Amino acid sequence: MQPNRRQFLALTALLAARPARAAGGIAVIDWALLETMLALGVVPAAAAELRQYARVVGEPAVPPGVVDIGLRGNPNLELLSSLAPGLIVISNFYEYRRAAFERIAEVLSLPVYLAGEPCLPLLRRSTLELGRRLGQPRRAEDLVGALEAGIEAVRRIRHPDGRPAMAVNLGDRRHVRLFGDDTLFGGVLTAAGYRNAFADTRYSMTAPAGIEALAREAEAELFVIGPLPPGGTEALAGNALWQALPQVTAGRVRLMPALDHFGGLPTATRFAALIAEGVPAR
Repeated sequence: MQPNRRQFLALTALLAARPARAAGGIAVIDWALLETMLALGVVPAAAAELRQYARVVGEPAVPPGVVDIGLRGNPNLELLSSLAPGLIVISNFYEYRRAAFERIAEVLSLPVYLAGEPCLPLLRRSTLELGRRLGQPRRAEDLVGALEAGIEAVRRIRHPDGRPAMAVNLGDRRHVRLFGDDTLFGGVLTAAGYRNAFADTRYSMTAPAGIEALAREAEAELFVIGPLPPGGTEALAGNALWQALPQVTAGRVRLMPALDHFGGLPTATRFAALIAEGVPAR
């Protein structure tokens, strides 16, 4: 069977990288675990959807030479097998592919998000376990410590003191995604001392709520997680529904850069730092 263009390019990348790549490296499928691995100072041999990772996650950056094995939900197993990794790291999102991965190498599966469960304790445990397996336990402890320091900085600088807050992502001109306490962003807000105005939601990548729902907590501070819908801030300026929100008229809206909604501890620490720094209001 003739390879398609994606497979051809992937195999070309493999051949280019092979002189510097020894069998027994690590392949990682989940982005939260990829960013955590890089923050631990460990560079995998292969990872998934690296161009999209650069756009959505960005930090820590993936060094040149890491082989892109295709989509997270449907990686190129032939390419992955040819790399002969010693370990494949997945999250609970990819358990349905475990059998296929186990035919290639040992699999380490670590949870990063479970609907209805607090996210930050899961990420802490998974970070420490990943650090242990990769021989970087002290660095893993440092990542946990950095998040705690970031959360403490929010308490010290912003003085939440139980004030209401909400973290959202704009799906389109009329709908938002809400980050409850089972998410990374909602978890950081609550840990820092805010009262999450939408704590009991169950997060998904759909946009289940109308923008008007945000007006129910008129006094809340509103953190908008990027990316913004097409048109960006200009589109918001022309959106009458958005402009009518009490948080907007009072200047209690903070626009964040793009952050991975299912990120790891490094993303959580970045979010805390953005809150503490007082990102620009809109």
